[in-house]
Amino acid sequence: MAIIQENIRGEVQEFLKDMRDPVTVDFYPHPQSPASDPMKQLLSELQDIAPQIRVVQHNQAATPIAPENPGDIEGPVTTFSTNDAFTGIRYLGFPGGQEFSTFLQDLLDLSQASDVSLSAATQEWLQSLKEPVHLEVFVTPT
Repeated sequence: MAIIQENIRGEVQEFLKDMRDPVTVDFYPHPQSPASDPMKQLLSELQDIAPQIRVVQHNQAATPIAPENPGDIEGPVTTFSTNDAFTGIRYLGFPGGQEFSTFLQDLLDLSQASDVSLSAATQEWLQSLKEPVHLEVFVTPT
């Protein structure tokens, strides 16, 4: 059974048709997570729909990134690279429901090397940072 249902497959293909540059998606399953197999299948389907998506399947779980510990990662991890360089973006879990559109938009934006518009104040603040910042973004429709 397909993850991307036939009635929306065309919409997904239409949405991703403007992908310009390749995006490499590295998939790291989590052995105890029920989300690993569906995520693996979803990525395979997206690769079939959009030729600019290149999926690399790994056999081992993702390595934690400080300050994470191995027990902090409870599901599959997907990372994104463009031009053979890791973007720093990691997706943990499965983009079901409302998260799916954000996941697709991220793929499109990465492939187009879209500029992010930040206010001058935000850019100045970011440039003032002296140490790395660990940032997590949680998406939920509620």
